[in-house]
Amino acid sequence: MSENPFVVVVVDDNEVNRELYSRYLELEGHRVLPAGDGAEALKLVEQEPVDLVLLDVMMPGIDGFGVLEKLRQEHSPETLPVIMATAKDQSEDVVKAFDLGANDYVTKPLDLRVVAVRVQAQLRAKITARVHKPEPIASVSRIEPGTVLEGKYRLDSLIGQGNFGAVYRATHLTLDREIAVKLLDANLQPGDESVARFQREGVSTCRIEHPNAVSIMDFSVTPAGIPFLVMELLRGAPLEDELNRRGRLTPERCAEILIPVCGVLSEAHALGIIHRDVKPQNIFLHQSRHGEVVKVLDFGIAKLVGGRAADEELTMEDGVIGTPIYMAPERFVKVPYDGRADVYSLGVMLYEMLVGKPPFYLTGTSPLKVIYAHMNEEPRPPSELNPELSEEVEAVVLRALDKDMEQRPTAAEMASELAAALGLEQPEPLAIDDSAADSRIEEATEPVDLTDRAVSTER
Repeated sequence: MSENPFVVVVVDDNEVNRELYSRYLELEGHRVLPAGDGAEALKLVEQEPVDLVLLDVMMPGIDGFGVLEKLRQEHSPETLPVIMATAKDQSEDVVKAFDLGANDYVTKPLDLRVVAVRVQAQLRAKITARVHKPEPIASVSRIEPGTVLEGKYRLDSLIGQGNFGAVYRATHLTLDREIAVKLLDANLQPGDESVARFQREGVSTCRIEHPNAVSIMDFSVTPAGIPFLVMELLRGAPLEDELNRRGRLTPERCAEILIPVCGVLSEAHALGIIHRDVKPQNIFLHQSRHGEVVKVLDFGIAKLVGGRAADEELTMEDGVIGTPIYMAPERFVKVPYDGRADVYSLGVMLYEMLVGKPPFYLTGTSPLKVIYAHMNEEPRPPSELNPELSEEVEAVVLRALDKDMEQRPTAAEMASELAAALGLEQPEPLAIDDSAADSRIEEATEPVDLTDRAVSTER
């Protein structure tokens, strides 16, 4: 053991686990203080300087989350790293741990070599923070490549910029992993609706466990008050680019893209989350090492039905939330709606993918004509614009575009119908029971302003 070993507190109520982890970390050169419960762990941290805590969650008395919450009242993540080591592997547990200030999260059964590497990474980051502390964001006039957020997220290059902020390619310094960081515009104030929307994006997406949903790893606010999201880095392009390049897609290509999207939305709807802005710009064709993976973006204006985030006072720019070209008729009037509003948007998108343009589109600057058409006009049958379409595929499109929400399929049913129309293998059914979502139909809608300044006229 070195002359000045790091002091690590290992907290686990299982004696065998506690002894195993302690012995292994001692062999790595650390001094280990074992604790059989949360109260003992807090006492050890009070008695002497500790460099890191390896913390179980499920323990008698005060559990790991309670211990973490108490530790963060006195110690920051930079001064006392905490790694959760637990059998609890549900997304809500991971989100809760990071919300309370955990530095890392590993699930049992533990690979001791991986745990040792993660312990070493946190300790190395702690040393780096002591030797080279980055300039506080509050003293930086602008965020730019090279800025380090919270001592661990380094912004490397700008990927894109919009009205509400920017997305950067970044590096998670602790894990040495490429990530994306999405920052809000520094000029927005904490009370702005855009900040609330931004936070909802993180909350909504973290609740959705699906391979075709973007993984959100962290949500935080810089000392200067700038909110940011840390998420997986995507490589590729939005569906909009493919539509612009190819004009229209084959039914089989449409199914490749839309069936995974239906899967994500089906899971979201089962959790009581309505996306409310399904459109080609928010469908990303991620090019992974294993091939294309369809990803659904921007749950930032999602409404959590029946949840605290469903704040009817929150709107975008004091007007309609969403993009009128893709919005369901019920979204423009004050009536209850549910996940089938997203299915209508899928129908608009499928129509556009098959024929090259949406059923109703802008011919000037005002969206009123589009809104009227969604509410009162029947779409032209897509087979008139693309005679190669089969009756079965056309039926899928028109059922999704039914003005009557009750006559539309669910997202899962739409995926099954599209697969059946093309003779494809049926998608696997959603494991979550979505009956609860059906009983939580949205009882209030957002205020609607039909002036052209208030409604997005994006494609």
